[in-house]
Amino acid sequence: MERGDWDGIWLIDADPASRFEYCYFLLGAKYGRRYHYRTVNEQLDSTLWEYGAVTCIRSSPTISRCWFLDNGFHGLHCDTSSNPLVEYSIFYNNAGHGVYVDTTADPQIRYNIITENDDYGLFCRQEGNDPRPDIQLDYNIVWSNFSGEFNQMAPTMLGRKVQYNGNLDACDYRFNLRLNPSFKDAEWGDFRLYPWSAAIDAGPDDPGQQDPDGTRIDLGIYTYEYRPGEIRRLITVDRLKRDQSPYFMSCDVYLPRDQTLVIEDGVEVLVEGLFSFDAYGLLRCEGTEDNPVVFRSALVDATVGDWIGLIFNSGGAEGTVLEYTRIVNATNGLYFSQRDARIENCIIEKSSYAGIFCENNADPQISDSRLYSNSFAGIYCEDNSSPRILRVVIQGGEGYGIHATLHSMPIITNTIIYDVKTSGIRLEDLSNATIINNTILMNGYYGINCDANSSPEIRNNIIVCNGTEQRGGIGVLAARMSNPIIEYNCFWAHPSSSVEVSSDTTFSGSNILTDPLFVSLNGGDFHLKQDSPCLVHGDPHIDSQMGAYGGPDAAQ
Repeated sequence: MERGDWDGIWLIDADPASRFEYCYFLLGAKYGRRYHYRTVNEQLDSTLWEYGAVTCIRSSPTISRCWFLDNGFHGLHCDTSSNPLVEYSIFYNNAGHGVYVDTTADPQIRYNIITENDDYGLFCRQEGNDPRPDIQLDYNIVWSNFSGEFNQMAPTMLGRKVQYNGNLDACDYRFNLRLNPSFKDAEWGDFRLYPWSAAIDAGPDDPGQQDPDGTRIDLGIYTYEYRPGEIRRLITVDRLKRDQSPYFMSCDVYLPRDQTLVIEDGVEVLVEGLFSFDAYGLLRCEGTEDNPVVFRSALVDATVGDWIGLIFNSGGAEGTVLEYTRIVNATNGLYFSQRDARIENCIIEKSSYAGIFCENNADPQISDSRLYSNSFAGIYCEDNSSPRILRVVIQGGEGYGIHATLHSMPIITNTIIYDVKTSGIRLEDLSNATIINNTILMNGYYGINCDANSSPEIRNNIIVCNGTEQRGGIGVLAARMSNPIIEYNCFWAHPSSSVEVSSDTTFSGSNILTDPLFVSLNGGDFHLKQDSPCLVHGDPHIDSQMGAYGGPDAAQ
């Protein structure tokens, strides 16, 4: 079987009530089979007749939910006096144009997908040099046709992105899209839609024209059926409810800027692929200690990076609040660009890059939270970002507890950073953090590493047991014009040195070099025993107690 195995269907002066529904037009209309013959200057001349798998001559049938596949010339041909209604159909892999419209034909073409044809998706023949003024081509996907979506004689504005449809996808003046329809397996004849398809809900916002599930019309033959709890693409509800949990994220989702979404305590959001939750609107996760909100991979054997994470890009609403929220197995658990947020009592773990990624002047407030086993960094800051990090525990991971670069200035207080593979805190490229009343210990190389003009204020910290003789083994390392202030800290048990700095670095004698006497170093209890020297040798202008449990913002 090959293209053009049969001649197709020709409708000539057909009854207007003619109708095709759920029909396959397959492997018809062989190219070059039909010609006009005439004699010019006593020479026989021939011109190829334009035709298709269905050829309409002075005929205006209804064609609904049909397949035009693998035909040898066009999918559908409309001659000058043919005005068919063509809807909910698919034009795919035809050797000519998907749809051919002759000069004065005026078909109504809506809710179709016209893609992967060898010539134009829609070809308009027009007499003279001016493009056709308009055509009834509404709410279609015309995408990835070899010669282009529309020829030069088609209406000028077809295909130009001038507005947004109900999904907030850019479309032309008649709501036609140039986006991948995302068929499940078109090569094998499966034209059902993946959840992320731009064809789903891409029809008009008209209560009189809806899919069976009550949503806007889906383009193409197959309607997409939402599962209970499924969220996809544009979020239109204002609340995810505990009694309707779990929810399933079947593709990227988008919270519009002018919308607020509340996620109730106990709600679980299961992410079914490498998808992101993009929140331009105001997001409020209202978990509790006993019933947190959970975002995690839906995979049974989930691994790091199985989904992208919660994204807060620049231009979105300020004031997001996440309380008692657990985020697992993302690329970045939370990503902020030029946005604020309040993050309280959250757990973010097993991210393939950062637990929290801040860039471009982002300044979230992160408090009373736990960041475990995030691969590159628990918290990563760049491009003038200044998160406030208070009473946070950062443990494990292959890289850094906190990494700040490119003029970033995090404020880090009452935080415990331990057991990360490289440095507890790394600062570089003019990043001047404030590091007060923290406990930084048992990290792979350095407690704090300052590089490339990074000059933080380091006071009232307990920095112990970082590195080995072969790897780092330094409490605070300052290099390449870095000039940190290092005062009223406790250093102990570093194989190389407590502090290794350049010649212009301040290193006050108010630091102590002694065992801080934790309640249980190996057991992970970093409170101080009653006879600890760190209870009385802190900065008198801040608090006499060093470490994460001292200072005015310490947990009570």
